[in-house]
Amino acid sequence: MEPDTKQSAYHSTPYRAAGTAMMSFKPINSVHQHLCAFHVYSHDRSRHVEAHHFCKHLSPDFHQCIIYDSDKSDARLIGIEYIVSEKIFNSLPQDEKKFWHSHKYEIESGLLQLATKALVPGAAADAAEQPAMLELQKTYGKTIHTWAIDISPELPLGPPNLMVSYTADGQGPPEDMIRKRDAEWGQDTAAKREVRKGYLPSYEKADGADEWEKTGRGVKFSVEEVTLR
Repeated sequence: MEPDTKQSAYHSTPYRAAGTAMMSFKPINSVHQHLCAFHVYSHDRSRHVEAHHFCKHLSPDFHQCIIYDSDKSDARLIGIEYIVSEKIFNSLPQDEKKFWHSHKYEIESGLLQLATKALVPGAAADAAEQPAMLELQKTYGKTIHTWAIDISPELPLGPPNLMVSYTADGQGPPEDMIRKRDAEWGQDTAAKREVRKGYLPSYEKADGADEWEKTGRGVKFSVEEVTLR
């Protein structure tokens, strides 16, 4: 068989099926949670992105999430997020904390949601969310997007971006983004806010999170060329 003929099989359905049968995907198959939220660029709070987190809990204090722009089979992989408990966040060096954001407002506002399947009734989804929201309310995230899909939808160009979240009403995301997400998922962000008021405890986030609130400054990664060692 000629090399070109062999190579043509690479993108074929039979070749993909053979790969699925022959190889292991244990890290991906261990994902057991799908969270939907919105991220905003640390250095430009006018740019908002819907983010679908597919997460694995490595321990009660540490989660790791792959972030896609949707839940579709052809979704674009746009970044990662590490989620830690307050205990771990408090142990971080002060200079490291500027990369981390709180989840308190995301949870209490209803913006961060458990993305359940379409056949799951809203009341059942709200009940299933409660253990997760009680846990995540007191966590902190470090989020890096490697694909700026809002300005470069075809290819992941340029350096990665630090993403953060929201800490109060009026910061975004735009209402039309929330409505679109809610319509697609059969959810109601405003209603979730009210439901969560009934079971979430009062919580004050840890010092050092969301530093931009105090400094008015964000973080933007830049490229530095250095001499090879």
